Amino acid sequence: MDYTAPQLDKVRLATLDDLPRIAIVAAAGFFYSPVFQYQRPHHEAYPEDTVASYLFEYEAAIHDPNTVVLVAEEAQDPQELQKAYGALHDITLSTCPLTPGKTVITGVSSISLAPGSIWSGRLQPTGNAALTSDVSDLLPKNSSEAPLQRDQCSRGGELYSKATAPAKAKYLAHRMKLATLAVHPAYWRRGHGSNLTKWCTSLADIEGVSVGVSAAKMGVPVFAKAGFMEQERVQIDAYQLPRDSVVSLGSGKQPDQIEAIELWIGIRQPIGTIPTAAISTLQKTAGTQKTPWAFWRAWNRFIGPEC
Repeated sequence: MDYTAPQLDKVRLATLDDLPRIAIVAAAGFFYSPVFQYQRPHHEAYPEDTVASYLFEYEAAIHDPNTVVLVAEEAQDPQELQKAYGALHDITLSTCPLTPGKTVITGVSSISLAPGSIWSGRLQPTGNAALTSDVSDLLPKNSSEAPLQRDQCSRGGELYSKATAPAKAKYLAHRMKLATLAVHPAYWRRGHGSNLTKWCTSLADIEGVSVGVSAAKMGVPVFAKAGFMEQERVQIDAYQLPRDSVVSLGSGKQPDQIEAIELWIGIRQPIGTIPTAAISTLQKTAGTQKTPWAFWRAWNRFIGPEC
């Protein structure tokens, strides 16, 4: 059978030409995630490392036959720069100059396919575009080497991996996974996060497979609305930054204590495998096994816009 990938307005497959903009959007969007703050405590001091790491990550994902990278697009907001965190401004201007009204990438997501997926190798772009010089300068000369990662703390990465590994192995390792989802804050509340999620769930429905996700609280309303049901919440402990890694910034010394965070694990079953009568119930109760949906909606309004 010849399967056709989902078609959604303002959502398309990413290309290598998109990488500079994808890296900026990912950094701007993920900045508001507790996971970003937990893993990248030095992001203010080393924004170039943050951008380079996302570029490196999504470049590898685009080339991976078992990964799909999507972008959402919209006309550029003239106030976009003011809605991103300050340390990102100079890199944004040098790599992706503002052109208000021009169609630009506003969101990005990546999907890890299930083992043996019918989509494996079918959703990669053609061609091999060269990176712009401004952005390629952020990457190591040997592209097989990872960026410097001075924005990150190895202690945070170790704690995060150790705490989340069991749940990810149990719920996510053997199925399709919505691996990443970020929307630039200038374009929140415009449906981009929901559309990128819908593309993923539609892809899963066509294949008839479940899809999993791990998310911070801010993303839970988007995923719950799409039919993901909570499986587990993982607690990641607070930690103290090593004394020699605390960076002094122009606005003062950064905090040396990184707060504990929580990760939400959800799974969505493919439409067609759930009795029709249960679908409306699923939509009402998704993400509410422990906390009412109204709470997530209120929480989201408190901490920031949903993507």
